[in-house]
Amino acid sequence: MNSPTNPIEIWVKVDKDAIGYPSSQELEQLYAWPVGNGFRIDNVPFFVKNVAVGDIVSAIKTDKGWYMLDRVLTRSGHSTFRIWLSEKAVPSRDAIMQHIRELGGQTELTLERLIGIDAPPENESEVWAYLSVGRKNGEWDLQVGFSPD
Repeated sequence: MNSPTNPIEIWVKVDKDAIGYPSSQELEQLYAWPVGNGFRIDNVPFFVKNVAVGDIVSAIKTDKGWYMLDRVLTRSGHSTFRIWLSEKAVPSRDAIMQHIRELGGQTELTLERLIGIDAPPENESEVWAYLSVGRKNGEWDLQVGFSPD
């Protein structure tokens, strides 16, 4: 398989919770690179559960020409977390994201206050400890999108 110069887009169905969250999200677009017989996820999911950065997935090309996630083939060992910043924490979001990166995590921002976080296995405990303290202090709500444990 030839490697494209840009990642491909893989669309993933978003499972909603008991109250219908996230209400406006039916599908989430993830970027991935072709590897072997699959695709390596390259960005942090904001809404999709059970997928993490580095996971190798299979995808099916639709008749419309875009790819839909089929299943995870190989887990990367990474965890996906999300925090929804409280009003008081929004002004500090850049510092919060920087601190998570200093702890070894990767961050992505959407909706001005939703931060998607990738934690590699060697840094997960430090990232989780920081996120747990912020939740306890009322700085954000915390969700686990995927954890291999």
